[in-house]
Amino acid sequence: MSMRTWFWAVFTLFLTRGLLVATWSTQGPAIQDSLSFDLPTMGWYAATLMMGSIIGVLAAEHLVGKFGSRFVSILSFSLLGLGMAFLGLNMFWEIAPLSFVITFLLGIPLGLADFDNNLEASNINRLSAKNRVPLLHGGYSLGVLIGAALVGMAISAGVTLTADFVAVGLIVLGISVVASSFIAKDNGKLARNVDDPDHVVKVSMKEVIAEPRTRQIALIGAAFIFSESTGMVWLPIALVQQGYSAALAAWGYTLFGLGFVLMRFVGGPIADAIGRRRVILYSSLIATLGIVVFATSSVFELSLAGALLWGLGNSIGVAMCVAALGDDPGRVNTRMTFFWLVCYAANLSVGPSLGALSNIGGLLLTFAVPAILLILAAVVSKSVSEEHPESFTAKVSTF
Repeated sequence: MSMRTWFWAVFTLFLTRGLLVATWSTQGPAIQDSLSFDLPTMGWYAATLMMGSIIGVLAAEHLVGKFGSRFVSILSFSLLGLGMAFLGLNMFWEIAPLSFVITFLLGIPLGLADFDNNLEASNINRLSAKNRVPLLHGGYSLGVLIGAALVGMAISAGVTLTADFVAVGLIVLGISVVASSFIAKDNGKLARNVDDPDHVVKVSMKEVIAEPRTRQIALIGAAFIFSESTGMVWLPIALVQQGYSAALAAWGYTLFGLGFVLMRFVGGPIADAIGRRRVILYSSLIATLGIVVFATSSVFELSLAGALLWGLGNSIGVAMCVAALGDDPGRVNTRMTFFWLVCYAANLSVGPSLGALSNIGGLLLTFAVPAILLILAAVVSKSVSEEHPESFTAKVSTF
């Protein structure tokens, strides 16, 4: 299998995962209407996906280490596709309690796929002469855009929620299983002791947590994830609270998302030119500037500029973390588990923590939290550097 084939297979998996997630999230109002959920119930319903994903991440390291990335990818995307289709059928049946169960179970293979995709991305990056993770993450962003656009077309054409979910689930299943077959069979498997083939060489979570560099990378990832989730949840709300229409608020959110797409598609060459550490440093500062401009401006055009800067700065920080985690191939699996658990916890905390802060100090205090976290990420940006002693420099492909 060539590096190019491997890369585009993983790119496709990021894309299909983005397509599925965007379809589910964009159809949120239709789900709420179909199941007659009030806003608090809808909030708990949405949280079930993240709860399931955390369980998936916890199980991923063991499954990938034992069976390999190809097997886990085929398994997780098969369950994702079937789960999405089954959720669509339940929208027809309108059994509210069952929707919680299905969505929770859907989150488990979503967490598995997220871990596995990023593990492959990290390994591709290590063995390539160039930074590949930003473009792979760009595949996810492209999938989100396609998914949102298809939902809009489906709604305009009068396609039912059930038909939309079933169709997307089956499409994701078919494309992803084919793409997964291009991943090498032994990718991701833990190394085995030469003298005792039945004994795998495994790094414990305790060892990984004790590593200052790994903790710092996890802090950087959590900062960028927290900031991204803050924008997704609070950016449109803030614009509406400032007196702008929902349509204008949607423009602000669109520019925020556009920043992600643009930078993820050009971020690789930028990282090649200036290095991972400077990417984290400059990205943190640009995103912080965007947040400050957005949160303090009373002029709509400046708020839009702030949203765009926020998205541009927030776009590839996690990609640099994923690349850095793969510097040591013997420790990447366990480090990836710790990293994604911290990031998922940060993501899960956004709604409750910022909701409470907004009641205390308003939106200004709400947006101060991601800004402070991003500044902390800039302070420890050295941890992702290619010059770090743990950095693996023996690149084998110029693709």
